[in-house]
Amino acid sequence: MKNISYGVIGLGKFGSVVADELIIGGNTVIVADKDEEALKNIQNPSYAYILDSTNITALKEAGFHEVEVVIVSIGDNVEKSILTLMALKDIGVNNIIAKATSNIHGQILSKLGATKVIYPEKESAKRLVKDFLAKSIEFEIFDLSSNTIRAIKLNIDEKLAGNSLKHIAQNMRVIAYKKLNNDWEIMPDLETTAVYSGDVVILLGTAKELRDFEY
Repeated sequence: MKNISYGVIGLGKFGSVVADELIIGGNTVIVADKDEEALKNIQNPSYAYILDSTNITALKEAGFHEVEVVIVSIGDNVEKSILTLMALKDIGVNNIIAKATSNIHGQILSKLGATKVIYPEKESAKRLVKDFLAKSIEFEIFDLSSNTIRAIKLNIDEKLAGNSLKHIAQNMRVIAYKKLNNDWEIMPDLETTAVYSGDVVILLGTAKELRDFEY
């Protein structure tokens, strides 16, 4: 599959996760932020720039006009978000995904030519509720890393009792297990350990793995 070149402007909580995931996926990624410290948190980008994203010359010199998709993740400054989008359009970027913090913000971005407007907080909340509603087993979710790594505390009931930890874990990783009225066991044997009603299992995985988790 052909890798796509991306640009990410704004490396806050959302933008940094997007950039990291794109880099992990083997794509060419240009990142930019006004803050040098934000750039230091991104591991191995193809190119990294400290710049004013509303400046057409700076964007062009950084090569944003040559990438296939630019993600604008500036949510705390609506005016700068809008001006960045306009600057990107001026240098010929056709595919722009823009983060919005409100419906009005999103409507403005759409009218100015954003290919897609996303609402990370709203969409994250919807996914989380969907996850809860889709699962019939009682469990708690703990967000460990900017909504990308999740720990799950799974309470074993009669429906799950008798299964091995390997069967319970599915695509997740078991990091701790507690039999009823016993102490926690770290990294238990998945093949030989069977669970019983009242036991508790701690699982670890990505947000995607949680969505694929069938309980």
